[in-house]
Amino acid sequence: MNGHGSTRISRVLAALLLVGVAIPATAHHSAAPFDMAKKITVSGTVEKWVWSNPHSWLYVRIVKPGGAQEIWGFEAGSAGMLARSGWNSGDMKPGDKVTVTASPSRNGRPVGLLSEIKLPNGKTLSAGAGAPPPGFGLPPAPGK
Repeated sequence: MNGHGSTRISRVLAALLLVGVAIPATAHHSAAPFDMAKKITVSGTVEKWVWSNPHSWLYVRIVKPGGAQEIWGFEAGSAGMLARSGWNSGDMKPGDKVTVTASPSRNGRPVGLLSEIKLPNGKTLSAGAGAPPPGFGLPPAPGK
């Protein structure tokens, strides 16, 4: 093989390496859907607690002024990240009364990025400053 063939192979391998590094870097989402400058606090009843990767989700049924009910979805970090912060999959179950503080969605939908939650036993869990950026878009439906 002459020098040109090995140079071509080296370039192809270098290009593949760059693509392999770039894809995971672009796969992670930003916090853009959430207004990180604002915090909201809502109290309600846990509908569903989805302990999963890459992000966990908490669904809470709240009663709005006037009596109408609405389900809010709150995004949290990965199961592993939350576990390292003292959370566990059994922290919440349907029917639990909780108070959630979160950064709300910029588009006004009932979605937020969870900052902290007060559990029925009085314990407060915090997502902490080291929480990874959230995904974007709407969460899966609570029944899924």
